[in-house]
Amino acid sequence: MFILQVTENIISKQTFQEARTLPRTFNTSGSKFATSVTQRPSAHLTLRDSRSPLYPTPQPDLHQSCRHAVRSWANQSFGAHLHNMTLANGRLRVPQDGRYYLYSQVYFRYPSLNEGDQHTTSHQLVQCVYKKTSYLRPIQLLKGVGTKCWAPDAEYALHSVYQGGLFELRAGDELFVSVSSPSMVHAEESSSYFGAFRLDL
Repeated sequence: MFILQVTENIISKQTFQEARTLPRTFNTSGSKFATSVTQRPSAHLTLRDSRSPLYPTPQPDLHQSCRHAVRSWANQSFGAHLHNMTLANGRLRVPQDGRYYLYSQVYFRYPSLNEGDQHTTSHQLVQCVYKKTSYLRPIQLLKGVGTKCWAPDAEYALHSVYQGGLFELRAGDELFVSVSSPSMVHAEESSSYFGAFRLDL
């Protein structure tokens, strides 16, 4: 809850500052004023394709607790966008140096238990955000962990891991998300998402 409040405060302050500093130019095609501004790099992506949301094999250069990189992010859903950034094979490319707020949430759904199985099952669910630079190995920026126990009679076998943070990034850096349990990732636009936006701080 605290992280969500911090995120909302940062977004609110940034929006207010942008509204105060937007340059205005006269629109010669009519009598109304038009706003002319280059939009800062930002992206909000959602996980839509549940058939192949992850790399087929674990990446050995990632931390052993979350070696499955998510690759099926998309920006076609309502509210999703990709402005002055590029997306390729699940990696979000940073176009400009600066401070960026990164965030991600992955929704995990426990698969149906076998009939007659009466044992409570415990799983550690891990989500990581990485930065790929010119270095050989990706650099881990964020790591979120949740331990969930599911009982056989549980009505809702769901759990989400959210994380966010402010980082100094360079042009050309590539950002991506990885998880511990690819078979448990639930692709839903409003529940599994990944994004970043540059701040002027």
